[in-house]
Amino acid sequence: MPLTTPPRPYDILALFPELAAFARTAVRLHPRHGNPSIGESSVGGPLLWPADEPWPMCALEHEDLNDEPLDYIRAEREFLRERDRREELGEKTSYEGNRDRLHELRLENSSDNYPDYDEDAPQPLIPVAQLYYRDVPGLPWADRYDLLQILWCPRDHPDADTPFNPVFELRWRRAEQVTATLSEPPRPVICASEYVPNVCVVHPESVTEYPNTSDLPEPLAHRILEWAEKQDLSAAYNWNVAFAPGWKVMGHGGIWGIIDPHPIVCDCGAEQLPLFTAASGEFDGGTRSWRPIEEAGTGYRHSDPVEVVIGRGYTLQLYYCPESEHHPGRTEMF
Repeated sequence: MPLTTPPRPYDILALFPELAAFARTAVRLHPRHGNPSIGESSVGGPLLWPADEPWPMCALEHEDLNDEPLDYIRAEREFLRERDRREELGEKTSYEGNRDRLHELRLENSSDNYPDYDEDAPQPLIPVAQLYYRDVPGLPWADRYDLLQILWCPRDHPDADTPFNPVFELRWRRAEQVTATLSEPPRPVICASEYVPNVCVVHPESVTEYPNTSDLPEPLAHRILEWAEKQDLSAAYNWNVAFAPGWKVMGHGGIWGIIDPHPIVCDCGAEQLPLFTAASGEFDGGTRSWRPIEEAGTGYRHSDPVEVVIGRGYTLQLYYCPESEHHPGRTEMF
């Protein structure tokens, strides 16, 4: 089913025609719960992985303050979704009954079920997204690749450059070159729940984005800010026009606020560009104007299908170097 972003509340190009020169296409992924195959684009789904290629592992030190067994994370979410479905149908559930069942699930899905688990050994990464170029227009190097795979380590890393963000790893492929596939990829025993994406199908949709005012020429940025203040909503431009919320590909950088704006530059000197955005939800009270037309009237039911949380509800953007896919990417949290 296609999912369609409603028209923006403001015709921003009629107000500021100069913005057209700064427009970029972003692809909203619109992840929703599903059962994708290795031949489909997905968030958190299975990857088309060559049988003879080692699965990526994380050898960094891990912070384990909030970690849980992956089996329990999955079981808890499935139970809570079923509880919510039953309550929507009018069935009453008891607090005590729900609490007791969650306790049972914790015992049934304990890490003790893995007696050979070695906390100090390198840990398997988990799939974050698989994006076929046929579904997501604009991905880099389409002359050489037709598949992008994104994985991360679902734990915090106290000694990493960004200790409270997952550590990404990318694979660029031609799908036709993958003949024999890995049937049972390794999976971590322990994860931080906030970094475990639910398995989702995607419904890609291209939208237009514009830069943060800090990245625009000062006279234009000043006029936009003056206009936004007159709307009695200082975020009228950023939240309602410039940046699509949720999981997406390409487009512009995020809304600076956690740290001061700064260029994201590769070691080679080239400016890096946004490649992929992992978000803490699809929309919220400030960005509900982006809720798809097809889901109007559904409240907040589809506001967080992936259930990943970045920091205190932020987004995490992965940047790439347009000079080479072999140059290391950067991440930034907005």
